[in-house]
Formats: sequence, C-alpha cells, structure tokens
Amino acid sequence: MFWLGTLAFMPSPKQLVSAPVRGYEIQWRGNDYAHAPDPLRLQANGFDRIIVRVFSDDEKGGGLYFNNPAFKTVRPVLDAWAPYFQGGKVELWAWMGSRYFRWLKDVRILDHEWQKGQKRIIPRLDLFNPDAEQTIVSMFKELAAKPVQGILIQDDLVLRRGEGFSNWGRAHFTRKTGLAADEAMMRQAGSTHNLAWQTLKCERVGYILQTIIQACKAVNPPIKMAMNIHYELASQPQQARSWYAHDPETLAASGLDYFYLMAYHRQIRSELNLDENASRLYFVKMTTAALERFGARLVVKLQGRDWQTSAPIPLEELKAYYDLIPAGVE
Repeated sequence: MFWLGTLAFMPSPKQLVSAPVRGYEIQWRGNDYAHAPDPLRLQANGFDRIIVRVFSDDEKGGGLYFNNPAFKTVRPVLDAWAPYFQGGKVELWAWMGSRYFRWLKDVRILDHEWQKGQKRIIPRLDLFNPDAEQTIVSMFKELAAKPVQGILIQDDLVLRRGEGFSNWGRAHFTRKTGLAADEAMMRQAGSTHNLAWQTLKCERVGYILQTIIQACKAVNPPIKMAMNIHYELASQPQQARSWYAHDPETLAASGLDYFYLMAYHRQIRSELNLDENASRLYFVKMTTAALERFGARLVVKLQGRDWQTSAPIPLEELKAYYDLIPAGVE
C-alpha cells in the first residue's frame, strides 16, 4: 500500500493513481486547525484513511489535540472529528509523538544527551526511566480508547547516538553488561562498550514499542498500530541501529501492523547528495529492501511537499516516484 504526503492540502488520489489505501495526513501549523479541510469533504475526496496529528511539540504552546489526564489539551480536535467518521468507509487514525515534546519541563522523567564531553538534559522522555515509560504507555492507552481505527507512532521513538545517558540509562547499561558506564567509551564506535550499548538501546526501543502496542490493543483490540520508520532501516540497517537504535528484526517482532517507510525522495536526495538518476536508483533499492523485510505490512510514504519551501511537489514528480514502487506493495 502507499500513502500520500506528509502535509495537508495534497491533491486527490484520483489525480495520482488508484490504489487500495490512500492516506491523507492533517498536520496543524501554529496550533491552528481553522484552515484544515472539512472532515466531510475529505471523506468525499477518495481517501481511505485520514491521519490526524494529535500532538504539538511547540515549546511554548505545545500539548495534545485530544482530551487526556496527563498533559495540556491544546484543542480537543480528535474528539470533535471522531463522530464524523463513525460507521463510515473512511478510517480515522491518530498520529502521535512518543517522547520528543519541547514543552516538557519535568526534569525527573527527561533524558540526558552526551555530546562533546558534556552531558545535558534534553526535552525527550527517558526510555529507561520507569515513570517516563508509564507516562508514554498511559498516553497511548488513553488515545487508543478514543474512537479511532489506528495509531501512527511518530518517528521520535528512537535513541540517537548521544541519547540515553540519564542515570537510569547508565545504571541499565552497568546492570546488563557488568561494565562501568563510561560515556566516552559507550560512544566510541566499535568498542566493546559501544557495541553492547547499541544492542541494549535497540532492545529498549523494541521493548517500549511492544509495550505500547500491547497496552493499546488491550483497550481497543481491533486497533491497528503503525510507526514511521527512517529510510535507513531497510537499505542501511547497521546505520539505523547506530543512529536510531532501530533494529529491523526487533521492530518486526514488536507486533506492529504497519511500517510507514518515510521514502521522502527530496529529503533523501539532499541528505545523500544524489543527482536525480541516483535518487531514483536509491528509491528503488530502498523500497525493494523494505518490501523484502516487511512484506504486506509495508506502507510507502511519498513526500508531498518540499521541506525547504513548503511548496507542493509537482504531480508529475510524485507520479514518477510512485511508478518506482516495486510490485507487491499493494
């Protein structure tokens, strides 16, 4: 299956191609949803799945877009939209962040980053902290109890190279390995400390993901769970382990129903400094590898807007990359 874009105001799928699942994502800007498309009009526009972003990471005005007991509700958008989709053919999904919220101020549950010989607190929930884990799981459990058919987990459920160095993370490392927690050695590529730390982080991300999925399905058994995955996971799995603590086998065994591959061709082309021909070759390699790994659980996401200018990507360009998606992605 494939999915259209990552920002609102995309073309109708009929303008691009006919396919079994055509997604449309609503992302609020400036905590304002007044200009979002009308939910009834969206349902009449040929989409099979509407994915509504239900979190904001704005530093000052951030919060959640659904009523919940844990964090500030910016506006109860999800609660207002849900009745429009009950009993209809169009699925309503919620797109939810997991650990990165710039408005979080509770230092007791925040992670620490180690960079350039120094450690600093960061606005990311500490995946090794039991209280932070409970916060994350409760947040998703509350969301799953809403009348939604699925949840798309944001791509922030990662542990980057410099992250995880809270007291909880360091203690976890020592307890599991018997080695002293030394930040410099844990970051030294290829060292015994580093390889052990990389494995533990991959295991921790997989454990948190599995716990989220189980909690959500406990309160809403039919709900579908998906997660945004970085393009390196399929084509460069070792880099995905090192950069994000994403291990393909661990994630595949987590219970996810879908893997949303962020196959954003312009972003990839820029990051890897590719010309157009090399970009298309990489796209084919990446999506083919992802299909081999995840099979029917794969969803290919096409980039609908240019990140630098916010301008819509021309339909001809979108169509060119859609045509490169390998057969077997239904």
